[in-house]
Amino acid sequence: MRIIAPMMILIMMTSTLAGCTSETDGVDEFEEGDIDSILSFIDENQEPVWINDRGNSSHDWNVSLNDEQWLEVKSSRALEYYEVEGEDRWSSTHYYVRSDTGHYVYEEEYSPIFGGNYSICYNAGNNLNICPHSNSLILVEWSVIYRIHNVSGVNYYTGDKISYDNLNPEGNTNISIEISYVPNGMDEDARTTSVINIELYNTDAPNHVGNFLTHIGNGNYNSTIFHRIIDNFMIQGGDIEGLNGYGGYAANWYGYCNGQSGGIENDCSMSDWTIPDEADNGLTHTSGALSMAKTSSPNTGGSQFFIVPSDSNPSHLDGVHTVFGYVTAGLDSITDISEVNINDNDKPTYDVIVESITID
Repeated sequence: MRIIAPMMILIMMTSTLAGCTSETDGVDEFEEGDIDSILSFIDENQEPVWINDRGNSSHDWNVSLNDEQWLEVKSSRALEYYEVEGEDRWSSTHYYVRSDTGHYVYEEEYSPIFGGNYSICYNAGNNLNICPHSNSLILVEWSVIYRIHNVSGVNYYTGDKISYDNLNPEGNTNISIEISYVPNGMDEDARTTSVINIELYNTDAPNHVGNFLTHIGNGNYNSTIFHRIIDNFMIQGGDIEGLNGYGGYAANWYGYCNGQSGGIENDCSMSDWTIPDEADNGLTHTSGALSMAKTSSPNTGGSQFFIVPSDSNPSHLDGVHTVFGYVTAGLDSITDISEVNINDNDKPTYDVIVESITID
């Protein structure tokens, strides 16, 4: 296809041009015999071909894009060998295509930025040294099916609502959370709704932001509740399973099963998928912080999160829980929610409901 299709087009166009004696639509810009112009036209108007790169542990896959290119991944998989109690086992597992700046391209998806240097990683955690594969497994063979798209350039528009900053593909992501609740001392008839705007820090916590955005895209947070609220501390929600604080899981496979690294995706139930900590990113639990909830063990975050109200500064959580965003508007509402009536288990008397979360 990469050779035959262009040649067929070339033959047809050359034949058409050779017989032209008057103006025609679309081809009169080429001079007869101007092969370079014809080939350039074909190159600019063709859909890019799929490339299938294959190899083993003796060769690390990588690809570099310029600032006017972006990557599309069809499939990225690997066959690995390991032993369990002396028994030979093989596993076909997903690998992650990751840029050297921490951006991911999952199967059937596109790169979130233009340009960059990409490689494959088994364990998509903080440490790039674990790429391309886990040291606890023997990589037998890998395969990446991808294609590279070209653009003529990027246009940036400025104005009251659009600026270079929020069009910058390497910038942070903004989301809006619509929350309904019953203010302190009132009943269900007084239920009100507020919209909270939050900026997610993509570069500082790429795994947590990617996980959060996937949950949002899948609609997992819609109609869930803030099940645990402590005044002068935080409001906690995101249990997408039991709505009681005992459930939730990572939306993507990051190489951790119940907090243990080196797990095999096919051997780990999705309900046990967790995220590697990114708590040492310099972001702290000041008022308005959006942070990942987890157990007392490391790398056990999944879908639950908490938000710090304006009258709280739980600095003892710094370096333990991963902050991955901050409230930019609606912090007063978060503080109001932190003061709602609760029962003995810190559960609100009236449900505090996440009506929806949208990506701005």
